[in-house]
Amino acid sequence: MPIASVVSSKHKKKKMKKILLAILIFCTSTTFGQDTKKIEKDLLKHLKKINYWAESVDKGGSVSPTDSLDKENDIFQRKLLSYTAKQPATLTYDFKELQKEHLTIASSADKKFRIYSWDTWLGGTMHNFENVYQFQTGNKVSSKSLSEKRQDGEPESWFSDIFTLGINSRKIYIGYFHAIYSSSSVYQGIKLFDLTNNRLNDEVRLIKTKTGLKNELGFEFDFFSVVDRKERPVKLIYFDNSTKTIKIPVVTSKRKVTNKFLTYKFTGQFFEKQ
Repeated sequence: MPIASVVSSKHKKKKMKKILLAILIFCTSTTFGQDTKKIEKDLLKHLKKINYWAESVDKGGSVSPTDSLDKENDIFQRKLLSYTAKQPATLTYDFKELQKEHLTIASSADKKFRIYSWDTWLGGTMHNFENVYQFQTGNKVSSKSLSEKRQDGEPESWFSDIFTLGINSRKIYIGYFHAIYSSSSVYQGIKLFDLTNNRLNDEVRLIKTKTGLKNELGFEFDFFSVVDRKERPVKLIYFDNSTKTIKIPVVTSKRKVTNKFLTYKFTGQFFEKQ
């Protein structure tokens, strides 16, 4: 066979391989897209039912919808845990329709850690939220709930942001959380996580205080002292990655938020008050 014919044949094979690879990638991404859309559609059905039964509770009546509300929350949580553990594509999917129905999604910058939060509407004036934690270790994507760690009667918080602190090859994830005790009494704080030994570690203790090393740092305050601020949720805690500092506001004895801040700086081993 002439050399030109051999070269031409090899070129055609390479071109065909590229075309087949492109088709495979397109089909795979399309399948993932279809799967995630189906997942969102299924979850959306239950999230809408949660909000429907929550409105029914507010309206009152002779028949209590609390059992239905509890049931839908349970179904939604179980399905969200299952989907986010079995479908890796969900870790980066935006779930826009779910967010419209008030599911909050906080994601880390490296897209390896995400927290889904929603109001169960089972807590009355003291709101009770649920969270599903999704994370990637190696090539595996997992998810879990930490509800079993909650003390009886203790309301669960919801997460609005995840900041990331790099320590050499290690990454510390700083979850920014919110709790609602009543219309005026609310709480904000941070909680530290990392991904070690192929699992989510939610007990990272790097905050140095007078009473020892802590995993969380936060404060209770009167919401009406900041109600005029435009952003929602009201942002009172700041993390500066360049200086590795966390700033939280000083709150008076009457729980009024001031314009002063306490600063905790990562000094190489711990976050320490400056």
